[in-house]
Amino acid sequence: MPLHPDLEAFLELAALAEEDGRAPMCELEPAQARASYDQSTLALDGVGPELPVEDIGFRARDGATLRARLYRGGDAGTPLPTLLYFHGGGYVVGGLDSHDALCRALAQRTPCAVLAVDYRLAPEHKFPTAFHDAEDAALWLAAQGASHGLDPTRVAFAGDSVGGTLATALTLAARDAGRPQPLLQVLLYPCTSIRQDSDSHRRYASGHLLEQRTLQWMFGHYLRSEDDRTDWRFAPLAARDLSGLAPAHIVLAEYDPLVDEGRAYAERLQAAGVRTQVQVHEGMVHDFARLSQVVEEADTLRSSIAQTLADAFGRASVAAAAPVPVPASAIGAWVFHAHPDGDPLEVRLDTSKLTVGPQAGHGPISHWLLHEQAGTLRLDGSNSHDAEPAQTHLLAAVEAAFVRHPQRTTLSLRLAPSSQAGLARLVDAGAASLPPGPDAIVAREAFWQLPRVWQRGPREPFAQRYTLSQGRRHPLRPAKPAGTVYQRHIPWLSQTLSLDTVDIERDLPAFHRWMNDPVVAHFWEEQGELARHRAYLETIAADPRVTGLIGRLDGEAFGYFEVYWAKEDRIAPFYDAGDHDRGWHALIGEARFRGKPFLTAWMPSVSHYLFLDDCRTQRIVIEPRADNHKMIKSLGRCGYAHVKEFDFPHKRAMLGMLLRERFFGEALWIPQGDATVSPPSADRAEPPLKDIPCKSTT
Repeated sequence: MPLHPDLEAFLELAALAEEDGRAPMCELEPAQARASYDQSTLALDGVGPELPVEDIGFRARDGATLRARLYRGGDAGTPLPTLLYFHGGGYVVGGLDSHDALCRALAQRTPCAVLAVDYRLAPEHKFPTAFHDAEDAALWLAAQGASHGLDPTRVAFAGDSVGGTLATALTLAARDAGRPQPLLQVLLYPCTSIRQDSDSHRRYASGHLLEQRTLQWMFGHYLRSEDDRTDWRFAPLAARDLSGLAPAHIVLAEYDPLVDEGRAYAERLQAAGVRTQVQVHEGMVHDFARLSQVVEEADTLRSSIAQTLADAFGRASVAAAAPVPVPASAIGAWVFHAHPDGDPLEVRLDTSKLTVGPQAGHGPISHWLLHEQAGTLRLDGSNSHDAEPAQTHLLAAVEAAFVRHPQRTTLSLRLAPSSQAGLARLVDAGAASLPPGPDAIVAREAFWQLPRVWQRGPREPFAQRYTLSQGRRHPLRPAKPAGTVYQRHIPWLSQTLSLDTVDIERDLPAFHRWMNDPVVAHFWEEQGELARHRAYLETIAADPRVTGLIGRLDGEAFGYFEVYWAKEDRIAPFYDAGDHDRGWHALIGEARFRGKPFLTAWMPSVSHYLFLDDCRTQRIVIEPRADNHKMIKSLGRCGYAHVKEFDFPHKRAMLGMLLRERFFGEALWIPQGDATVSPPSADRAEPPLKDIPCKSTT
C-alpha cells in the first residue's frame, strides 16, 4: 500500500523545514533534541482525556529517585489492572509529557491504570541504566502497587520503539529471575536487532520520520561500546531462549525501518511457543501511535490496543475466581553467569534441571541435576547423554550450585566415568575429595580459592627471592598483570563485576572526572587538572608495588581501585607486615553506584581477587579515615577486623584487617549482616602493635 497521503504531506513539510535550515535531530545536542521533541508533542498528538493522575516517586537500585505517572481510567473503589508503559525516543529523548496523551487514551479506553515510567536517558545514563530503571519500576509495582489501588496480579508490559524493547526485555528478565510473567506484552514497533542492517533499514533509511542517521546517533549516545549490541537487554533477538514468555501483541508499521526486525522477533517468539499476534499497519511510519493530530490510524490503533488489554485483564479476572496450582517450571528459570578461564557461560536452573552453555552464540551445552535432600546438596551429571562436559562447564555448574544454595558448605558431585578427568583436577587442587562411594565431595571453602573460576589465565605463584627498595627488604614481585584480572557474577544485581587494569588513554577522562567529584575529593584530596591526573596514573603505572584497576559492572566503569603489596607500602611501619600481605584503596566515581547493593558487590570482590592473585596472601589490610564511619561499618560487614586507630600526618586512620581463613571459611564473598568489627579476630591476626606516624593519600 502507498504511504498514507496525510503522512506523505507531513513528511514533505518536515523535509522542507530541513531544507530551510532546521537542523535534524542527529545534529543537535541531546538537551536540544529533547526540547525539540517535547515541543512538537502537542501539535502531533494533542491533549488526552481528563483523568485522575498521580505523580509517583520510587527508588532505583542505585539510590536515585525515579519518577512515574499513574493514570486511573477505571473505578477507584476497586484494585485496577495496570499497564506498565515505557516511552520511546531512542533512550535519548522522550518522557512522561511526550507520551501523555497516548497513556491517557489507553487508560480511559481499556479501562485500567497506566503507570508510565520516566527512566533515565542517555548520554548521561548509558546502557543498561534504562533497563535497570524499567526493572526497578516493575519491582516497585509488584511490591507497592496494592497500596496505590492497583492489582499486582493483573499487569501488562508495554512500550513503543525502545520502550517496546524495554517491555519485552523485562519479560525475559522476569522469567530468568523466577518472577511472574505479565499477562501480556504489547510491543509497538520495538527495536530488537543487534545491528540495523535489514532490508527495511535500507529501504526506509531516510525520509520516513525515523532515519538511519538518527537511530545510530541515539544508540551511539546510549551504548558504552559495540559489545553492548549483543546483549539481549539491548537486542532481544540476541537472546538464546525466548520460551516461557508472556503472550505478545506486536504492532508494526509498513514504512518503518524497524519492520523487518519486528517480524523477525515475532517469528522467534512463535517458534519458541509464545502466543504472538502481529499487526502490520499499511501505509504507516514509525511512531504513528503518537500522531493522532496527523493521521486517524493513531486513534484506531489506541482503541485496538485497549480492546486487547481489556481481553487480557478480563481473562485474568475469570481465572482468579478458580485458581489452579502453577508448577515452578512454568514460572521461569534461575539464570547465573560464570566465567571460568574467561569463558563466558550461562547456567540455567529450572526446578532441578541445570544446563550450562555459552552466554551468546552457539556451542556445546551440558545437562545436570541439582537437588537438595536431607540437608545434602547434590550435583549429578552421571546420567547425561552429552559428550564429556568441558572442564569449564563443571566449574560453572559447581559455582552456580554454591551461589544458589549459599548456606551449604559442601556439595556431593557425581560424574559419568568418562568425565573423571575434570574431577581429578578438582581433587589435585584440593577443592574436592574422594571418600568411599560414588560421589566426590566439593568443599565450598576450597573451591572459592580456585583462581581459574574467576580469572583468565591465573599466574603461578612467583618464585620467592628477596630484594631491597627504599631500605625495605621484601620479596621480588611479579610483573603487573594486564587486561581483565577478575570477573564475577553478582546475583543480587544480576550483573557481572569485572576488574580491569588501568589503560591510561582509555580511562583517564573518567578518572579525571571522578577525582574532581566533591565526595571523592574530600577523601582523596587529588582534585585538579587533567595533566595532574595523567601524571598520577603514570606514577602508579611505574610503581612496582601498586596496580591501578578499574571496576566495571556489565562493562560500565564505576570506580577506581589501587591494590598494593603492604610490605613495601607506607602502611608497613604500623604493623608487622607479612611478605605477601596486600592492601587496597578505593573510590566510587559514579554517584549512582555508591549504594549498599553495589558496595556489597565490589568490596568482597576486591578482597577475593587479592586472595586469588597469590595463594600465599594471608591478610589484607585497609586504612580508611577514622571519621569515615560508613566505610568502617561496611568493612566490618565484609569481615575486616578493627585493629586500631593511628595517625598519618594528614589524617587519623583506622587499620582494618581481613584474614584469608576467615574470608573463605565464613563465605565472606557474600557480606554478612550488620556485624560489628571483631577484636578477637585482630588478636588472632597480630601480636601487639605500636603506633608510628606515617602518610597516606587514601
